[in-house]
Amino acid sequence: MSGLRPPTQIGSVRLLEPLGEGGMAIVFRGEDRFRPGIQSAVKLLRPEVHRDHELVRRFLREGEVLTRLSHPSLVEIHSFGTSGAWPYLVMELLPGGSLKACRGEAPALLARRLIPVCGALSVAHAAGVVHRDLKPSNLLFAADGQLKVTDFGVCFWEGEEGRTRATRSQMVVGTLGYMAPEQHGDPRRVDGRCDVYALGAILFEFATGQAYAQVQMPPAAVRPGFPPRMAGIIMRALQPDPSKRLPSMDVFGQELSTWLESAEAAGWGEEPLPGFSPRDLEAATVAGPRRDEDPETRLGPYLDALATGPVGARRSAAEGLVAAVRTGDSPWLVEALQRSPEGARFALARALGKVGAADTLGALLALLPDPFAQREAAEAAAAVALRTGQVEAARKALTESGLGATWRWPARAALGDEFWVWALAAEWPRLTPPFRLQALEASRGLPEDLKAAVKAATADATGQARALWESL
Repeated sequence: MSGLRPPTQIGSVRLLEPLGEGGMAIVFRGEDRFRPGIQSAVKLLRPEVHRDHELVRRFLREGEVLTRLSHPSLVEIHSFGTSGAWPYLVMELLPGGSLKACRGEAPALLARRLIPVCGALSVAHAAGVVHRDLKPSNLLFAADGQLKVTDFGVCFWEGEEGRTRATRSQMVVGTLGYMAPEQHGDPRRVDGRCDVYALGAILFEFATGQAYAQVQMPPAAVRPGFPPRMAGIIMRALQPDPSKRLPSMDVFGQELSTWLESAEAAGWGEEPLPGFSPRDLEAATVAGPRRDEDPETRLGPYLDALATGPVGARRSAAEGLVAAVRTGDSPWLVEALQRSPEGARFALARALGKVGAADTLGALLALLPDPFAQREAAEAAAAVALRTGQVEAARKALTESGLGATWRWPARAALGDEFWVWALAAEWPRLTPPFRLQALEASRGLPEDLKAAVKAATADATGQARALWESL
């Protein structure tokens, strides 16, 4: 600490022992002589940053923001200002620790804790305040067990319109692991949905024991047996596209409340989900995506979910597998094809289409007779062939006389199969409307010269087919 001594009293509040300090602030226990027995937390900006007028303004604006908000789950601010050279905030003392202690709690208990947080943030959003740095260490318990939202130091406040902004467009605001994707751009161009994402990431992490930023997979793939309806709520909160995310904290809270009243929630109210290890419970709560895992560790849970989950979970696991694969994973994917159940092969084929090396073409072509994966295998083979210069080999394996099987059409078109184009031109007058739609959809992948030939041959397209025809 600098040689500048902190004040011993601010107004009627006497500063007692320090409770902690960070890079920007020191926190003391405070006691108001007019309110004996009622203690507070006094936050002082460190003297090293007193000359940074922007940091001082940002520090004090937290007090200004919180005095305009009122909700039982928002930290209460008593006063703020400057005492001598020291900017300060006097707020209620929250001695119960943070949400970090609740990692691994039963899903229903976590939902009950977080529903009031949804209400508090809804009040903030209605007042034009977006927190932007919601994380477990900013959710603190009062002495009575009430969970409260704290630390609005980097919030976006519409009330500052027309004044100097507290953030600049080039700044990154938030904490890795809980930041919504849009926060990596201009931090001023966000709304309350970035807080929805952060709370979804917190709920995912504390119910499954794994940070979503590290695993990027559905809850059931991380923790088998995860309540399906709650998993759906969480994954809607974690949609990377804000327009597809749960639209507001009100809706988030309502969804959790409805789930708590359901029969499903009754089975998950008392005990943590099975299988938690000490490592899960003690893991750090701030973490970015892992980059050093082997494919088995990173991708294996998706295969488990594909093998055991219901249809909806398998679909989510397939999407997660494709999203998580990296260049260099193709040997593991090919080996997994040999041991995986038939219901998982389509997802492995899609993943190979994304990252497969030249030597994976044979494995994909070998899947063509497999009714569970033939379409995905054909499209993946075309993608690999185009990427690795094996177009002739793939085209030879996929070409049939005439139009052939419909599941081959997208792959044949992508490979520029002239025989398919000639067959389509010849058969077009006799195709039924559903087949016309499929043929035109596949044609969108043709090289431009062949696409022009198809467009000339199918100029009489009508109805839905006409819209596709016009897009060629």
